[in-house]
Amino acid sequence: MRTHHQSARKNQFISHSIRQWLGASSLGLIALVGLSSVAQAQTKVVGYIPSYKNMPAVIDRTDLSKLTHLNLSFLNPNASGAVTSGGNPVCMEGASASDIHYVVNKAHQAGVKVLVSVAGGVIPACSGNWQTLLQPANRATLVNNLLQFASTFNLDGLDIDIEGVVLTDIDNAGNYTPFIQALRNGLPAGKLLTSATASYVGGMVPVSSLPYFDFVNIMSYDAIGPGWGQAGVEHSPYSMAVSDINIWKARGLPKSKIVLGVPFYGYGFNGYAAAYDFASIVGQFGSGAAQADVIGTRCAGCSYVTYNGIPTIRAKTQLALQEGSGVMIWELSQDIAGANNLLAAIRTQIGNTGSSSSSTATGCPAWVSGQNYIAGNKVTYQGGYYIAEYDNPGYTPNVSTYFWEPIAASACGGTSSSSSSAAAFTRLIQAEAYTAMSGVQLENTTDAGGGQNVGWIDANDWMAHANINFPSSGTYKVEYRVASPSGGSLSLDLNAGAIQLGQVNIPVTGGWQTWTTVSHNVSINTGTYSVGIFAPAGGWNINWIKFTKL
Repeated sequence: MRTHHQSARKNQFISHSIRQWLGASSLGLIALVGLSSVAQAQTKVVGYIPSYKNMPAVIDRTDLSKLTHLNLSFLNPNASGAVTSGGNPVCMEGASASDIHYVVNKAHQAGVKVLVSVAGGVIPACSGNWQTLLQPANRATLVNNLLQFASTFNLDGLDIDIEGVVLTDIDNAGNYTPFIQALRNGLPAGKLLTSATASYVGGMVPVSSLPYFDFVNIMSYDAIGPGWGQAGVEHSPYSMAVSDINIWKARGLPKSKIVLGVPFYGYGFNGYAAAYDFASIVGQFGSGAAQADVIGTRCAGCSYVTYNGIPTIRAKTQLALQEGSGVMIWELSQDIAGANNLLAAIRTQIGNTGSSSSSTATGCPAWVSGQNYIAGNKVTYQGGYYIAEYDNPGYTPNVSTYFWEPIAASACGGTSSSSSSAAAFTRLIQAEAYTAMSGVQLENTTDAGGGQNVGWIDANDWMAHANINFPSSGTYKVEYRVASPSGGSLSLDLNAGAIQLGQVNIPVTGGWQTWTTVSHNVSINTGTYSVGIFAPAGGWNINWIKFTKL
């Protein structure tokens, strides 16, 4: 695992064997209401693939359309500062030149940028001494070799992941920032230089280096693990992400350079295995574990497994978009395929946030009437909403993908592109994008637009969507996309029931995937709330919720 550990304060590092345990179509994301492709490109989803995990196999099973950047980890120099020999990397466990070329070519076909990550939390035996190699007399040799490596393999940049005691020694000798500056000066225009860093004293890259990085991946995890940390704590709670972001904001790192790291793995204690990837957690403990963060009882001396489930990954993604420019993942081989895929949860959360904020800002799209295409993308009208069919010719194969446009035609005063009428505020929230819940599960939906819906809703089950902002006080129409074979009821509240907004009846629709829309009007004051949906009577599914200011 590539990360700092709290034990690094004691000069302890996770062993290579535990690192091994931790891993034992186009999707062109566009915002259809004023969110430019440039803005979307700034939302980063950075995934690491360890070289020792069979990189070609991992990339073959990864949905690259959900990534923006891929970091291949880790490359180290030998004692002379060389990073290749006979065309192959000298110290990049399990990776050959052909592996790297395969991964880079496949990622580039999908429009994903590829960097090589240098060093790592555990420096392998094949590596030269970093402290020596970065001394002024030796630095230029290593810098030139790294730059040549990036050029030879057609990489989009370098990710510097020097950590812990090694980082501290190099920085104390005054050699870290000059190394970063030399890399920046040597990289061609358009090539990226990034960093991965911890957030504890002695494990953070120096402030003087920050101007040279395009962005910084904050490793917000490993508060506890095998052999370090305070017994009973979680290894990567939401509060840790908030604290770490605040640390880097205070150090002067701008929002555009903050990328929040999230873990696709967990740790076990007192009878459980020492380490788990997320796929193993769901495989061993069942699909319900995907909606939690802890297996067992979390306390000092208790038996438990600590990790991040889908709700926490979604909440952290939302935090990363509010306070930074994206999400970093350690690491992609640890994810699970299917409905509980964490990468899909991240991308869904980014898509939901993008559509919501764009609809609030600009109202109706300029391309509503008389146009079947916008920039080559087919636009159709289905079920009261606009949908764009987006073909990205840069991807192979070239497959159409649908995205919801969260503005109803009725809110735009018809389909005239010259109409100036627009809803003052409209926000569509996908039900499955909850940040907390009790009792519910997810399933694929056949409703228009695809994706997932929330189901298995029984009496007293609930879900909450945090940090929903209402820009003005007044009356809002709230619509719910629901399906039910027998009917039920739903109530809406704010801030965990502190504000009750009313109840609606769920009609009999004829089946679990036979959808209809019900609504009621509520009064909401200006503010940011956690929006809660509670089931007084269960037996229904929900796909989305939409707020429109009247």
